[in-house]
Amino acid sequence: MGTIRDVFQLDLHAMQVKALAVDFGGVMSDFIDRDTLSLLADMAQVPLDAFEIPYWERRDRLDSGEYDAYCYFHHVLTDCYSPLRDDEETLQLLFTIDLLGFSHIRPRMVRWVCDMRSRGIKTVLVSNMASETYERLVHGTYWATACFDLFVISGILGMNKPEKPIFHHVIEQVQTAPQHILFIDDAKRNIETAKSMGMQTFLYT
Repeated sequence: MGTIRDVFQLDLHAMQVKALAVDFGGVMSDFIDRDTLSLLADMAQVPLDAFEIPYWERRDRLDSGEYDAYCYFHHVLTDCYSPLRDDEETLQLLFTIDLLGFSHIRPRMVRWVCDMRSRGIKTVLVSNMASETYERLVHGTYWATACFDLFVISGILGMNKPEKPIFHHVIEQVQTAPQHILFIDDAKRNIETAKSMGMQTFLYT
């Protein structure tokens, strides 16, 4: 457990790490902040506390691919009784602002992951992320192609962290024994699943 400074102090060679699995939101990028959530609520013309509940409760369905972005925000706005729940322009703009809320990539993490990759460690981005978000924020971008050998994205696979199948998929993709995989995430429940499967873990705080 630790901050970005603690990550940089990890000795992956001494830890016998052969593959590095890293989360996106909250690790490679800043997590969406209260100001952006407040803006989304204002756009929906509802109070923030009413907006936040369905925003998070329905998020897994967006991340797993069960909902597309339009369907997700339609359900969120319906649940919080927004008068704009059927307004297509508003729904599209909400998704655009939501994307921007997760778009602040952390340069120091990019540099560190690239450095680990240059040392021969396999690198994989493991994220609960809608396929539409992946296409717009990650796929083909310079920072992502420089950092990662592989991408394990929930919205493409139809499985979310902390479910075990997505971690099995990571192990299969990197072709490395779990004890030689270091998994970095900011969610304790994801860390617990990875640890139960034999991976080394680091809880990013």
